[in-house]
Amino acid sequence: MKDMVKWLREVEHLACEFYLRAATYFADDPRLKKFLMKTAEEESWHYHVMGSAAEYMLSKPDFVPLITIDKETDDKIINFFKEIKSGFENKTVSEKDLIEKIAELELSEWNDVFLYTVNTLKDESSEFAFPAEGIQTHIKRIEHFIETFEYGPEILKKMAELPPVWVANILIVDDEQTLADLLMAILNRKGNIDIANNGEEALKLLEEKDYKLILSDIDMPVMDGMTFFQEAVARDPEVRSRFLFMTGRLSPERQAFFDENGVKCLEKPMGIKVLRDESSKIILQ
Repeated sequence: MKDMVKWLREVEHLACEFYLRAATYFADDPRLKKFLMKTAEEESWHYHVMGSAAEYMLSKPDFVPLITIDKETDDKIINFFKEIKSGFENKTVSEKDLIEKIAELELSEWNDVFLYTVNTLKDESSEFAFPAEGIQTHIKRIEHFIETFEYGPEILKKMAELPPVWVANILIVDDEQTLADLLMAILNRKGNIDIANNGEEALKLLEEKDYKLILSDIDMPVMDGMTFFQEAVARDPEVRSRFLFMTGRLSPERQAFFDENGVKCLEKPMGIKVLRDESSKIILQ
């Protein structure tokens, strides 16, 4: 988690620089400049929130987060800032280019990870209760501004994480709402998603709907993930191939169980790309 906080702080710093540079570039447009300066101010605040998070975690034992920042995600975000910086320097960025880039940036995995991090820390300290609301307000304000342009709604439509033409049903089973919300944000382009808090709730949902992917935690109250798997397979053997497990404690006994049943288990923290790739393999089989 400490590495994730460090990464987020670096990205927030780059975002603040991006908006300040854009405000200078479009200094002749008072309305756009005002928006860009305000957004830079908010990104600066996010940077300081992550600074507080880093300080807070110095006195706490580190814990394993659900995900980690893989190279592909890091490269995607960093390359974005490099490309737009080059555009400013070469004076090739139009107003529409800028709005498209803002939509691309703000609807990226970056803010999903930020929300996951502050929501996780919110459970540890009330100091981080407000930032979660702040980042959501930040995104909504940006979306509202983009909509005021003639081409804005179309940009948001393109950038919104819409499901594909063929939509799979996905079931996420996790008793921690923050983690379930993050998984939904990461996988929402792959289909329609339902969430169950434990295996018992998940079994009821399986009676009502056919799921192409069942992404399940192991340690849950009421009914754990392994018991849920056994119950589900007993009712419908074909559901076996649709399971993908995740855990922060992959013991030899658990690995043996998954090997015997031919089921994949991802160990936390997992890379975003790994999670998406393994999910796609199951959905598309």
